[in-house]
Amino acid sequence: MIMKVPVENFVQLNVSHQFLQSFPFLNHIYKDITLDTCLDFISTKQKQGYQFFALYHDTHIVALASINWCMERKNVYVQGLITDPCSVFSDQYIKKVFLDSLYEWITNKGADFMQVECLV
Repeated sequence: MIMKVPVENFVQLNVSHQFLQSFPFLNHIYKDITLDTCLDFISTKQKQGYQFFALYHDTHIVALASINWCMERKNVYVQGLITDPCSVFSDQYIKKVFLDSLYEWITNKGADFMQVECLV
């Protein structure tokens, strides 16, 4: 018997299908967007300097956050972190894995500080 081991991946979202897949999470952070306006909204936010990251469990998103670099790219502001309430993992576990992964990524990029506004 072959046993499948679940895989968790921390991913920066870059392509349209990733953003469309993350729409239910985005809609919790940004209440005014719809599925039809999602990609235009993301494009605008990216032009403002925002980046979007997801934690995948296998092929399903279990957490999503938007970040913005501040103060000459030394500080990172996490605007919102939303987790999947239906996940098989606890909310605390998902947030810890996500924030640990994000912190590692931003420190590798030269950030000194990370501020989290909202954990949902």
